[in-house]
Amino acid sequence: MESKRPSVLIIILNYGTYDMTLKMIESLHADLEYDNYSIMVVDNGSPNDSAKILEQNSKKLDYLFFENKKNAGYAAGNNIGIRFGIKNGFDYSWVLNNDVELRDKNVLSEMVKVAESDCKIGCVGPKIYTLNGSICAPYCRRPSLWSMTLGIIGEKKYRNSHTDISGAVYRIYGCCMLLKNKAMTEIDCMDERTFLYGEESILSERLMSKGYSTYYISTTSVRHKESASMKKMSMDSKKMKILEQEKSRELYLKEYRHFSPLARWFCHLSSRVLAFLR
Repeated sequence: MESKRPSVLIIILNYGTYDMTLKMIESLHADLEYDNYSIMVVDNGSPNDSAKILEQNSKKLDYLFFENKKNAGYAAGNNIGIRFGIKNGFDYSWVLNNDVELRDKNVLSEMVKVAESDCKIGCVGPKIYTLNGSICAPYCRRPSLWSMTLGIIGEKKYRNSHTDISGAVYRIYGCCMLLKNKAMTEIDCMDERTFLYGEESILSERLMSKGYSTYYISTTSVRHKESASMKKMSMDSKKMKILEQEKSRELYLKEYRHFSPLARWFCHLSSRVLAFLR
């Protein structure tokens, strides 16, 4: 019998970690309580044998596979899957990192339920736990110059007070987000000028420009294995991460928020100081 549930394409972007990707797919097939989904793996120019191994396992583990010949970054890599989903009639794209674990088997069902409740909800995300059990607080309000600089600590406290409150937010986390393909068609997917970091804020601005909102669900959750802290990173790795974040932030502040050069400089400085204090 054909499912009456909306169709979902689960998009897993792989870069060098084929073992994690295969384990993720096995987990989805075993645990996910949803009967109308397909999985697509996009290998984003991995420097090892990921593409070969993932292609070899695609039939056995029942997933679609696409090999991108170069590492085009997070947004461009996921756009390959999103555009495939749009072209092939999927209602939703679920962008899911391969280092995410399901804490609730019905997480997809709950996200779809919320997205279906309002035609103007374009993006949905669940509560996200880190490995140490802390919660990644949602970004409730659209950032201002104050909240991105001198008011960073106060804004973080405000966010932390809303971890158990479901509702419309400014943005959610890219490691696990359900996207309505109708909305993604209207905004022409994610901005591919970013390589890594900052994609979610830009995505929210693009959605808002077409009248769509983003929704956070506190009653269903996943666990993100990547540490939220940079304390264990080497100094060189930390500097590289900060530079990539600044590239994306510059695009966001300049083209999407129209901040002045001085305001952008102050935002970059504040974020850099906070990053090295973590």
